[in-house]
Amino acid sequence: MEAEALNRTESILANLQKILDKIPFSSNLQQSINDIRSSIQALRPPRIMIIGRSRSGKSSLINAICGLKVAEVSDTRPETGKAEWNTYYHDGTDLVRILDTRGLQEAETPRQQDTAKTPFESIKNAIKEEYPDIILFVCKATEIHSASQEDLNICESILQEIKKIHGDYQLSVIGVLTQCDNVAPPYAKLSDNDEEKQKNIEDHCSSFAVYLKSKENIRPYYKDVIPTAAYAKYEEGAEGLILPDKDYRWNIDKLIETMMKYTPKERQGSFARMAQIKKTQLTVADTIKSACVIISGVVSINPIPGTSLPVIGIIQTFMVMYIGWLSGRSFSLETLNDFLVTGAVAAGANAGTIGIADVALKFFPGVGNVLSVAAGATATQGLGDAAIAYFLKQDQ
Repeated sequence: MEAEALNRTESILANLQKILDKIPFSSNLQQSINDIRSSIQALRPPRIMIIGRSRSGKSSLINAICGLKVAEVSDTRPETGKAEWNTYYHDGTDLVRILDTRGLQEAETPRQQDTAKTPFESIKNAIKEEYPDIILFVCKATEIHSASQEDLNICESILQEIKKIHGDYQLSVIGVLTQCDNVAPPYAKLSDNDEEKQKNIEDHCSSFAVYLKSKENIRPYYKDVIPTAAYAKYEEGAEGLILPDKDYRWNIDKLIETMMKYTPKERQGSFARMAQIKKTQLTVADTIKSACVIISGVVSINPIPGTSLPVIGIIQTFMVMYIGWLSGRSFSLETLNDFLVTGAVAAGANAGTIGIADVALKFFPGVGNVLSVAAGATATQGLGDAAIAYFLKQDQ
């Protein structure tokens, strides 16, 4: 059943690509076509590479970004061994892929095994498989002056290796200062906005930025330095949520916003999905809805020659599944079916004016009793509004 569902989902994407390829060129339509193509490319979790010295708080940062206990944290010996891409899930849905790396200049071997002799060799093996969307260079706020040059040399080598393997593409490096709660004065809490502590943190950020920009092969990719604190207590077990009264994270939201700002446009939807940033989710959803409305309106009046596909039905099906995916659900026909059976009614949509045409009817017998088949821009607009209301606005 799972394989069959996957094949159907892939079929929808393949047919949508065929439709986009056959639409006659028009400057008025090109932006809408590009928006849909970009959204198809974004249908994977974001890939984040985290590098830094051993004991710099990389694993804690991963947990803080995800809001879940997904990476093991050790208070004594380095934990991460082989650098490898890991997909982190919540409730069975993939959130993010992270390349957690061995600590640079580690003093002892990590707990996890790795056949690579050095951290750089380990990282090089991993980036041959996949390239990151963004790189976080992590450093303890209180250690930015300790052997940073060698750390930066290794970072330079990594960037050169990525460029050699994957060519020129948009890549950003963001410096992340961790454990800012330990910056002097130690008695002042970050939440107190102590003037002296904030000034010291700003000075550390400025110094770290100077280090990063001093390297010729890092400078073109450098974007910003964000100070953070990642400590939190989590529920027991895998994927444990943060305990509300033990959440001591600081500035993680600013880090996520900065990551999204410097991520290629086609990846921003996946970052918004990972972090559940409602404003960006709604912006991306509205962009895709508008693109689908424009194209549906054109092809309903001027049918695409040489195709027997239910064009508008495929466009509408993709739109609903994508908006559901943005909300954190899977990009699947199950998500579509949930909307068709309960979402359209719950969102107050007029089932007489919207429809998924033959696509949904073919895959879900009986759905025809819920929706009537409709076409064109008005139908797609109503369907998109209903999907946004159901998937993204229910808790507002």
